[in-house]
Amino acid sequence: MVRITRELSYDEIPREFRNHVENVLKNEWMGQEILERRWGQTPLGQYFVLITSQVLWYAVRLIVDEEHRDLELSRESAVDGSDVLRKEHFLTLEGAHNYVREKHAKLEEGVFDVHVSHRIRKLPSDAYSNPDKYLKPGDHIQRRLDGMVPFVNHEGVYIGDGLVAHINTETATAMAKTVLSDKREAYARIDTFQKFVSSEDQEVRIIVHCLRRRSRDDICLTARRLAEERYRSGEYNLLQQNCQHFASYCVLGVEWMSDKGPLLEKAMFVGSIAAIIGGAAYAIYSRNSNNNEDEREQEAISYGETTRR
Repeated sequence: MVRITRELSYDEIPREFRNHVENVLKNEWMGQEILERRWGQTPLGQYFVLITSQVLWYAVRLIVDEEHRDLELSRESAVDGSDVLRKEHFLTLEGAHNYVREKHAKLEEGVFDVHVSHRIRKLPSDAYSNPDKYLKPGDHIQRRLDGMVPFVNHEGVYIGDGLVAHINTETATAMAKTVLSDKREAYARIDTFQKFVSSEDQEVRIIVHCLRRRSRDDICLTARRLAEERYRSGEYNLLQQNCQHFASYCVLGVEWMSDKGPLLEKAMFVGSIAAIIGGAAYAIYSRNSNNNEDEREQEAISYGETTRR
């Protein structure tokens, strides 16, 4: 099936994004750029460009007009560069052309990869008193979960006017103590941004999804509707049905846990450390045990010789 898409001209692209692309390319080792850059726009109005270059092979870079680029980057996932969403390499120009044509068509149709490419960016400290200065309705936000669960974040959806939709109990903050005790009674609700954050010195971040999958209006409508329904009331599960699944469902249309990757990495690291410690302890125990056996054998030999005398 042949896809028919309209390629945007250079003049149809906002100047800010064009300048951003130029700055990105200055930091990329591009070799010789060939052909024309292929500009496009997703169904939700997000601009992108596919750029082909040649060194010893052919490379294609996908750069997207992502939001909140001015905020400090905390971490990123499923991306191929700090400002580049995808980098693909091909042995032939034909292979690069085919990829660009297919990728351009899919992006214009709103057909995205299954993995959730995102960058997490920090909000300035004054966002606590004035969230509307930095946040837009429909933004996916998070903050550290205090206390006994050091690697987990509490997440919600900012719906504007200083309000956040999230999964929580009526009286609780997002403290680990709550998660481990009465969190089973949590449900989708709307609270003030300050209650979501819980303290003025708490760092708040935005999960910027590189490719927008739902409109801001639809995100907020979903969040408000689920809050009215007290969504997931009594169904809370720290690993399978939590605040992150709720927020991602509103923003992406699918349930997803942003901390899953980091949690697995830290669990593997902790497991490796535990294995090393356990191995060292076993080695020490074995050595001491062998030494004790040698001492007992030597004592037995000495005792036998003394008896014979």
